[in-house]
Amino acid sequence: MESLKTREQIQYMCVELGSDSLLVQGPGGNVSWKEGNTLWIKASGTWLSNAVTSDIFIPTDLTHIRNALLDGNFKVTPKVINDSLLKPSIETLLHGMMPQKVVIHLHAIDILSHLIVDDCEFFLEQLLPKDINYKFVKYCKPGADLAKSVSMAVSGDKEVDVIFLLNHGVVIAGESSQEVTNTLKKITSALKSKIKYKDNTIPVKKDSPISQELAEYGYSPVQNNLLHSLALEPDLISMVNNKWALFPDHVVFLGERAFIGDMNHLRKQLCQIDQALPPFIFLTGVGTFQHHSTTNAQFDQLNCFFDVAVRQENIDSIITLTSSEIQELLNWDAEIYRQSLSEKK
Repeated sequence: MESLKTREQIQYMCVELGSDSLLVQGPGGNVSWKEGNTLWIKASGTWLSNAVTSDIFIPTDLTHIRNALLDGNFKVTPKVINDSLLKPSIETLLHGMMPQKVVIHLHAIDILSHLIVDDCEFFLEQLLPKDINYKFVKYCKPGADLAKSVSMAVSGDKEVDVIFLLNHGVVIAGESSQEVTNTLKKITSALKSKIKYKDNTIPVKKDSPISQELAEYGYSPVQNNLLHSLALEPDLISMVNNKWALFPDHVVFLGERAFIGDMNHLRKQLCQIDQALPPFIFLTGVGTFQHHSTTNAQFDQLNCFFDVAVRQENIDSIITLTSSEIQELLNWDAEIYRQSLSEKK
């Protein structure tokens, strides 16, 4: 009964977390719990919001994972102990090394907004409650590299229950779903940021000459008027132009750079593309347009970018992923697999 109760509690927690776009975007984030020698973890590419209606968790051999980590093998492939056709989360090793029973990894907006800022460690120290035992981990490629970096950061300290991943997200561990959600609420409350922009944009008309021209390429104005600000507000235009690659999921789902400029520039860009067109284009002074093939996951990622961008006080202090870090993510088999599933929501 205890096992069933734990699973149900975690399922409903996942739905609550996954239904809040300020905490989870698309198939991002993951949740796990330990049950004897089994680590149950969210399957790659699945959505936390579907935890009650779909079987999104996969059982993996926890002893196998921990033995490999003790040997310094951070590239071990987790052993799935049922006949699921899905794959365990890219971050399974990270979850397995944490001693606590329940572990969540989220891309919470109020936390991300700080983790992209230079010297954020200093500022968070001033803002966070003193009873939270946390560590910082500098950005590295998700999966094996991240697991190794987290292992070095915690260094056997079983008291660490929060790990801030720069330019990525947060990991929170505890002995129950209630404990981890309570910690999450404490952190997000402490790090809540002011929003700089309000919805004062005028919807782009679909029958305008520009909209009609872009329709020939498969584009239409985004329905969320707030997103038009990304092509209208000077600071947000600067973010799109110069601070695009903020997080792994953003790069994976939206690409290494934004397509932004006036109509002449975008027209030339679109004519030169010989592969899939970008999910979004930003027509400066007019608005934001989405391609008809844009997925829910891509739309969620642009909303995430906007929500983080409108919480920034100093754009110059923002740290983005480097070119080499971006290239590590692009064309990565694990992420191509996750993208293919995200389209099936």
